[in-house]
Amino acid sequence: MTTNRIVIVGAGAAGVFTAYRIREMYGDAYEVLLFEANDRVGGNTMSATVEYGGKPYNIDCGAQFFYKNPQPSYTALVDQLGLMDSASEVISAPAGFLVWDKQANDQRLWLPSRVIEFLQYDAADWGRLSEFLIYLAYSAELDRSNPSWTLSIDDWFKTLHLLSDDFKEKVIKPFVYQFVSLPYSRIGESSALYATTYFVRNLFGEPGTPDVDTDPPDLPGLPTFQTYQSMIGLDGILKRALEAAGVTPKLKTPVLAVRPDSSGAGGALHVTTKDGVLQADHVVFACDPHKAADIIEAGTSVGGVSTLLPLVTNLRGLEYIPLTIRMQKDGSCWMPPDSDDWEPANTIVDGDDLTFSVWFGRLRPTYGLGKRIPVFKSWGAPNLGPCRHQLLEHSHFIPLPTTTFMALREGLKAWQGTNGMWFAGGWTNWFDSQEAALDSATAIAEALPLPAKPATGAARMIKVQPEAIERNLRRFAERVARKAPKDLQQGLTDVLERVKGEG
Repeated sequence: MTTNRIVIVGAGAAGVFTAYRIREMYGDAYEVLLFEANDRVGGNTMSATVEYGGKPYNIDCGAQFFYKNPQPSYTALVDQLGLMDSASEVISAPAGFLVWDKQANDQRLWLPSRVIEFLQYDAADWGRLSEFLIYLAYSAELDRSNPSWTLSIDDWFKTLHLLSDDFKEKVIKPFVYQFVSLPYSRIGESSALYATTYFVRNLFGEPGTPDVDTDPPDLPGLPTFQTYQSMIGLDGILKRALEAAGVTPKLKTPVLAVRPDSSGAGGALHVTTKDGVLQADHVVFACDPHKAADIIEAGTSVGGVSTLLPLVTNLRGLEYIPLTIRMQKDGSCWMPPDSDDWEPANTIVDGDDLTFSVWFGRLRPTYGLGKRIPVFKSWGAPNLGPCRHQLLEHSHFIPLPTTTFMALREGLKAWQGTNGMWFAGGWTNWFDSQEAALDSATAIAEALPLPAKPATGAARMIKVQPEAIERNLRRFAERVARKAPKDLQQGLTDVLERVKGEG
């Protein structure tokens, strides 16, 4: 057996990032073998190219968008790969949100992409924004206090006394669907921290934000929120990372079983692929938990360590499902009827049915005479049926972040490194995202026994600054209040103090 061999199962984001981090920290001290069952790198990611006005647009079905605020480690990696300074590879764009009531043909919440658009608000809009700012203040407090991941949304809602029950149920629950992907009837089961942390850090937590608010009050075009997009798609970034790591994945080569030595005392892991059996010192399961359970269970059935059966039970208990992503062009089946109402992120409420759609037109450069591309990405609960405008269908595997899921995820930590087996992926920590996948890879790389290269040391996991979140939330409220009627401005700007005073 070759000593210091690491087998990585899955060439999605977690698998690629693990290979990259190991090479970054240890050079060639470890032999890295990356196996992928499919015929391509990317896992949940998949891209398509559409053309408008003679311009090609790369459209990603997976996590193409990222945010500097909640994803500082991932942003640093993109920069490390030399992509952040290239306008042809990473661009930024203003972003807004809409919660639309299909049956009433009216908005429940509208957060425009640019601050100047708040001038279009009517009295009802300002009332809803006031409650939404209170929700954001509660969310920032939740993120700062770092409660148990098993606090449910329903239980958290009981403590939010400054919000009406109607707003919680009709606005906040549909709004957080985009983060939890649970049916409306089950959103209350989801982890409150999971449902809120990504959004609040995205908006208000960017490291290094200067202490002085330098945004002029009426700067034309000032974005309400800012998003970054990879013009080469996440799968393009993963390919760059593999090139930098010097790792070539073995495609169409599924790992079928992993079996530790029957003594259970550590040592070699026996890894079975379609090409035969090889040995490894470490195996990183950078796949979904159910696939990892299948592979480990297959190993135990041929003389493996029976003490791993509780691990299999833990992995199978994690609710993890395929979600159908429907990409559309030249029209959509799941947007408000009037395009003047569209924002980049749109949640459509139809009774208890929920649909989330991204409109790429507000997120990409225009073509022709200022035309916006009519390209959309949609998913829903229940799963959406076909659409006449459909360009591509993609099955995206996602965790359903209930409090039960969070408890099982916490229990998985005790198994990390057992018999040389590790688990990486966005589902293993924080919020399922590029950042969580990268941080899981970083944690595994740092836990490996060999000494890191002198010039490398610890890998990069950049922490978000809670004080920056609160400061930037206050500034956001102040900027928005400049557009509000005079009699509402004070109530919008003192939202943090009201929430703090309640405690």
